[in-house]
Amino acid sequence: MIMKKVMMIVLLLLVAIGGAAVFAYSREHTPEYALGEIAYGIQSRDYEKVSRYADLQTLATLSYDESTAILCREVEKLSRMYPQDWFFRHDTAFMTKYITDRREDDITLIQEIMKFYLTGNTPITKQEGEARWIADETAKFLQEYDAEVVKVETEDETAIATISIKGHDSDYGRLAPKLTLKVALEEQQDGHWKVVRVSNVKELFYPVVDGIENYWTMQGWQ
Repeated sequence: MIMKKVMMIVLLLLVAIGGAAVFAYSREHTPEYALGEIAYGIQSRDYEKVSRYADLQTLATLSYDESTAILCREVEKLSRMYPQDWFFRHDTAFMTKYITDRREDDITLIQEIMKFYLTGNTPITKQEGEARWIADETAKFLQEYDAEVVKVETEDETAIATISIKGHDSDYGRLAPKLTLKVALEEQQDGHWKVVRVSNVKELFYPVVDGIENYWTMQGWQ
C-alpha cells in the first residue's frame, strides 16, 4: 500500500513540473522560460535539464511532508470516505509513527522514480524495480492529461505559476478530470528561475487521493 501513497506524490510532482508544455518561448531569465525548459526536458527525458530548472529533491521532500501531514491528521476522515481501503484504518498516532519510520526511504524512492522516469535506466535492486514500475505507470497517466500554464505572478525574486490540468475522455483521464496546480519558483544567483515547491498541496490532496483510489479500483486491486 505504500505504493499508493508514493504514486500520489509522484503523479502530482510530474504533472506540476511538466505542466508548461504549451507555454510559448520567453526570455531566458524569466519564470516562463524555466517552465518551458522543464517541459522540454521532460518530453526529451533529459534529467539534467529538468534538474537545472526544478529542485527535484526539495520538491519531493516538501510535497511528501505536506501531503503526509494531511494524511496523518485526517486519516479518520479518509477511512470514512474509503472504507474499503485498509491503509486508512488507523488513527493519527499510528500513522504519524508509520510515516516517521518510512520518511527517509519514501523520499529516496520518490527521487528514484523521478530519475527513472526521466532517464529510462534499467533497475538493478528491488527498490529500483519498484521505482521503475511506478515511473512507467506515471507515464501512462501523463499521456492522458493536457496541461496549460494559465498565469505566472512574479514578485521580486519569487513567482507562482498556475497550471490547469485536464484529463482526456479515457480510463486514465477520467481518474482526475480537472486539477488546478500552483508551483512556486525562485530566482537563482545566475538569473535563472527554478521550481521549488507545489504551493497548493492541501487543495490538491483529496482530488489526487480520489484519482488514485479510482485507479486501484480500475486495476481490480484491493
